[in-house]
Amino acid sequence: MKAIVKYGEAPGQVDYREIPEPQCGYRDVKIAVKACAICVTDLHIMAGTYPWQVGTPLGHEFCGIITEVGVGVRRFRVGDRVTACMNGGFAPFVIKDEDDWVFHLPDELSFQEGALLEPAAAAVNSVVNRSHILPGDPVLIEGPGVIGLLALQAARLQGAHVIISGTNKDEQRLCMAKKLGAERTVNVQQEDLYQACNDFSNGAGMSTVLECSGSQEALDAGLRTLCYDGQLTQVGIFAKQATVDLSELVYNNRKIIGSIAYDRATWVRVIELVRTHQLDVKALVSHVLPITEWEKGFELARRCIGFRVILIPE
Repeated sequence: MKAIVKYGEAPGQVDYREIPEPQCGYRDVKIAVKACAICVTDLHIMAGTYPWQVGTPLGHEFCGIITEVGVGVRRFRVGDRVTACMNGGFAPFVIKDEDDWVFHLPDELSFQEGALLEPAAAAVNSVVNRSHILPGDPVLIEGPGVIGLLALQAARLQGAHVIISGTNKDEQRLCMAKKLGAERTVNVQQEDLYQACNDFSNGAGMSTVLECSGSQEALDAGLRTLCYDGQLTQVGIFAKQATVDLSELVYNNRKIIGSIAYDRATWVRVIELVRTHQLDVKALVSHVLPITEWEKGFELARRCIGFRVILIPE
């Protein structure tokens, strides 16, 4: 079978090439992939700035149909629709242990929606489990990419008042943020973020900042907008080492918490939120391409055109 695979350690050593089709083991399920989304992490893998095992197909936001089960499998049957994560989605088939981040996909959800459940789980985890957001809190989300827009929705479900920031290239994404419930948007290249947050919070400062862009400038600016005793939750992945002005933390009793991935309870919660239309992932699918056009898809993602790009295996 053909897959998008990392074939060497050097930057750029990713290609769509022939690899052996995986075989089902005792506790494994074999998933025929129906949709897999391109994540910024895939771009980091291609650039060599995120660790990834050579020989392993990229793609960790995917869903599909189970075509084979090992003799020891108890939770799934052939024909089940499932959503999954971690690795291997940019390929026709993926083998997963039945307990390795595989979940039933409700019939009400499309495969395109199923492919976005992984980033939704990561975003909800950053809001619900890693941040301390109370109803009425002013919250800043930096970076209106897919994770930021999903975190926006999760924060609104918590009852927060949300302002979201971006740059000139994010005009379309900031418009989407308004549709998804942002009460204020800020283009930091045209407005002063600190002043906007000061006005938004009536001079109190932001209770929580979710930094979803992986930008040094955003990290610095976000810390400055926090109230005394506020928290910045770092969600975005940096391409290079970031620095922090510790005086911003010490003198203002602030803290920084990292957030990555999720737990199983969050996955179950997210599937139900999407199924009941409390969390909108469908609006964030902007492009659907055959996997043979993967280079075009990666370029769209790299240039921040649209939202999530989904590849459909052959």
